[in-house]
Amino acid sequence: MSTEVNKSLALRYFNEVFNKGDIEALEEITASDFVFTMPTHDEPFRGVDGYKGLVDMLRGCFPDIQFAVEDMVAEADRVMTRWTARGNHTGIPFPTVIGEVPAAGNQFHIEGMTWHQITDGKISQVTANEDGLGLITQLGRALFPGQSSATPVPGSPEDNKAVVGRYFDEIMGKGDLAVIDELMTPDFSFHIPTLPDPVRGPEGMKQFVTGLRTAFPDAAFAPEYMIADGHRVAVRYQMTGTQKGSFLGAPASGNFVKDDGTDLFHLSGGRIVAVHVAEDGLGLLQQLGVLGAV
Repeated sequence: MSTEVNKSLALRYFNEVFNKGDIEALEEITASDFVFTMPTHDEPFRGVDGYKGLVDMLRGCFPDIQFAVEDMVAEADRVMTRWTARGNHTGIPFPTVIGEVPAAGNQFHIEGMTWHQITDGKISQVTANEDGLGLITQLGRALFPGQSSATPVPGSPEDNKAVVGRYFDEIMGKGDLAVIDELMTPDFSFHIPTLPDPVRGPEGMKQFVTGLRTAFPDAAFAPEYMIADGHRVAVRYQMTGTQKGSFLGAPASGNFVKDDGTDLFHLSGGRIVAVHVAEDGLGLLQQLGVLGAV
């Protein structure tokens, strides 16, 4: 299938299944062995019947929920979509890993990223990350409480992938701050849900990386797969590390953590302009011992 056809399937997934609650459309665009995985759910949702429960739950909690596709990257049989979702919590209580959040009419606006695997013209696998931490905060649970614009200069997808590979290997994996000046534009921005404001500029990124690696000196980043489309590169990865210093207000715990996430990179002229991160911040805080079930 062409990448444009694959993108159209991903668009139908958001516009028809979630925005309209059309289960017939879900049956039409998904494979019989369809599987949906998200860090905030312990077990995958399997098949249309299993997934229908998730759609019904979201629309039951947030009757006016709407998803908007912000960015889409496609290559071969994979599509990665960065989306935003908004709505009002006026329905049933929202179930979370730390207990139910009762409806209080609160409005929310979050960002997430979703991978679609396309097999024989059907969606066979969906892997998603959302800002669950920001969502439950906006819904009224007190915990803790992100786009850069530039005219992209074309670079080949393979060259852009190589730049992103260096980002994970040399900057995030080894903490080589000098590489930040080489790979990032002066107006670089880094958007991650666990921070209220974007990290801006190479110097801001140096501070972020220093703080991360102070908290997790053995931090390792393992990209699982990477796709590129024009000036964008999307990466699914896993971060592991042992908390030896303070992180997000949590004191050093000595706990070993794993965090699955997706990063979307915008590049121009062989340098990174912006990074948008979707990772399991809520699960990470749980692993650090900060949050418990209520």
